[in-house]
Amino acid sequence: MRTCDRRHIRRAWRTTVRSVNRSCVRVRWRAPDDLRQSLTAFGRALRAHRRLAKLAPRFFDEAVIDREAFNRAEKRRWMATWEPALASAYGVEPVIPAPTDDLPPLPPLRTQRAVDYQLAALQLWMKIGRSAMERHQQRHPHAIPSFNHVIRLTELAIDFKKLALGLDSPNPLPEEFTYDYALTNLKRAYGHQTVPPPSTLNQEPSTSVPPSNPNPPPPAWPPPDTKKDIIQVKLVRGPHGLLMYEYPKPASGP
Repeated sequence: MRTCDRRHIRRAWRTTVRSVNRSCVRVRWRAPDDLRQSLTAFGRALRAHRRLAKLAPRFFDEAVIDREAFNRAEKRRWMATWEPALASAYGVEPVIPAPTDDLPPLPPLRTQRAVDYQLAALQLWMKIGRSAMERHQQRHPHAIPSFNHVIRLTELAIDFKKLALGLDSPNPLPEEFTYDYALTNLKRAYGHQTVPPPSTLNQEPSTSVPPSNPNPPPPAWPPPDTKKDIIQVKLVRGPHGLLMYEYPKPASGP
């Protein structure tokens, strides 16, 4: 009994140690999956850009940037309509603002440090993703990507498109400024007088007014009857054997 037990325990122990040693000694080298590494790097770059859009939306959120650029252009257009008139009234030259005068201010220092960190991470992951994609194209120029890789590539392309166009902006957009209503209110308040063409400035307006009739004719009563008379017709059977209408003959003159 002792011999059987010792042999059984000894064999089990030797088998376990031998399998562990073989798994440690054997080296199974596999080439790195460059396509997977590039997809992972691009995904982390997208995450860093989304964090940048939350930290400083006026600098990294495309939707907010486009709206503020539109508001600045609309403000400059509105100022160009009344600044020359004020400058001529006060005898000064109109000041043309530079395009960088109305840019948004920088965020606080703490936010700037977080932005610098995320911006460095964005640049790093984009560089890693590009280099990994280039290695994959060099090592496997004719390889067909798997279905999962195709799905991830499509999702990344859609995310990059939304990021470039500002379609998935998590921040509320600023109010859109339009100054056309202000000009309309001014015209309504002060009146809008049209200037006649230069050819008619020196001409005297015609003062001929048609004379009015002091005694207009009274309205005719009762009003004339403009409706047609009702003509009575008969339903008779014609020579062809079908029903037809028979109109009365007009009265002959004397």
